[in-house]
Amino acid sequence: MDLTTHSVKNPVHFEESSKLEDLLQKVSLSRLKLKLNKDTVISVGIYNLIQKALKPPPIKLYRKTNEPVKTKSRKFNVNTGSLLLPSATKRSQIYGSHQIILEKEETEELKWFDEPALMLMVFKPLVMLKEHHYLRPSLFTYPEESLVSGSSTLFSALLIKCLEKVVIALCRYIPRRNIPPYFVALVSQEEELDDQKIQLTTAGFQLVILTFADDKRKVPFTEKVIATPEQVDNMKAIIQKLCFTYRSDSFENPVLQQHFGNLEPLILYLMKPEQAVDLILPKVEEMNKRLGSMVNEFKELVYSPDYNPEGKITKRKRNNECPRSKRPKWSIQKRS
Repeated sequence: MDLTTHSVKNPVHFEESSKLEDLLQKVSLSRLKLKLNKDTVISVGIYNLIQKALKPPPIKLYRKTNEPVKTKSRKFNVNTGSLLLPSATKRSQIYGSHQIILEKEETEELKWFDEPALMLMVFKPLVMLKEHHYLRPSLFTYPEESLVSGSSTLFSALLIKCLEKVVIALCRYIPRRNIPPYFVALVSQEEELDDQKIQLTTAGFQLVILTFADDKRKVPFTEKVIATPEQVDNMKAIIQKLCFTYRSDSFENPVLQQHFGNLEPLILYLMKPEQAVDLILPKVEEMNKRLGSMVNEFKELVYSPDYNPEGKITKRKRNNECPRSKRPKWSIQKRS
């Protein structure tokens, strides 16, 4: 996965922003008020530290002048053909057998929950934040002096206390107008310096978006087959043979590389685009060379001799396993 910064002008970075100077070069997603209570408010900036690089959206161009085309839609009356103004149209929703007509202002009020802000709800111990609460990459919160002066001082005091007491701040997060609220956890992050007193990690709060009940679902699991110690040891040896040093900049998105590779011939008037190399595909020959006969040994331990990958899997029974007695089938016949 290729990673890029939020701004298009900035170059592609393969690591998340950790230093303060890298953070301040980014365009903040929003500047919000952090409401600690009714009377205490500070301003913070929300930053996206890492995001997936996507193909740019297509732009429609006029054939003769090659200028971007702007689309504009208008509504007309079906009966008279006259132009309809925005004030002449209304929205409706059918509930049961009744059609309820709503004005445009009323539909906007239905989406309105509260003004965009971060509102502190409660403090909880850090151990209550579990790994399965992960929903998507977290954002970063840093103080802003543009809306409320003195925000940095109070923000720093809040950060120090959360680090001392090892707690997280649960907040209600509304990023923009007419956006439903999220519940987030502000996880304190301490500043880290190297031996030369150069900043490695910025002090602030990681904004972790928490899951709702609708985001969780029960996955139907198949019948568990417990592996023998010999099978586990054999698989551990295979994994150790296939381990390598992972670097995010060693793998590029093949879809993006092929997309920009197709654009280069059009710009540079080349005859043929270069085929992008897919670095994500596994190196089968090198893997087989490393493993040798370990794969066949693992197959013999797990599968039966007549195993067919395209057919049904016949599970090998353990020595201490006895076949389960089938329940008798009952048939009920209707008397004449």
